Amino acid sequence: MPAPTRLSVLFGVLAAGLIGFASTDPANAATRFTFSPLVPVTPVNVIDSAQNSSTCPDPDSNARVTATYHDGWLNAVAALSNHSNVRMRIDLDSVGTLLQARIADSSGDTFLDQQALIAAEGSKFAPEVRNCNSYKRSYFLEIMFQTPTAVLPQTVGGAGRKPIR
Repeated sequence: MPAPTRLSVLFGVLAAGLIGFASTDPANAATRFTFSPLVPVTPVNVIDSAQNSSTCPDPDSNARVTATYHDGWLNAVAALSNHSNVRMRIDLDSVGTLLQARIADSSGDTFLDQQALIAAEGSKFAPEVRNCNSYKRSYFLEIMFQTPTAVLPQTVGGAGRKPIR
């Protein structure tokens, strides 16, 4: 059996280091979470509206997430989840205050669903505005938790590791 070359040894050490880093600190191993755009539950679901006071810099805008709940904490939750989505139904008042959040489509993991609800409750929102009037409405919000899996190089020839020459 031929001796390993410097390049193969170096590659092995680098791969082991990356795998060790990902396993010891999964929250920083390229995990991420994503908030979807807010989607109205039904087009005619307007509950209440309010005239914006003073100036109206943006007379027409969709409801949106303006600040997500603790990014570092959500990355840690994402590290535990592999790849899961939680779809919630949220109710916003005419100034963007969250009135209620509930699970519409579960991820299948009770812990992850609870963490998504906490994330929604801790986030900030802006209401929908049309002609300088803001609206109290219900929306769907999806939080996607993603942790990419490490891709290790394939062996050449199929039946085991072979040194690079």
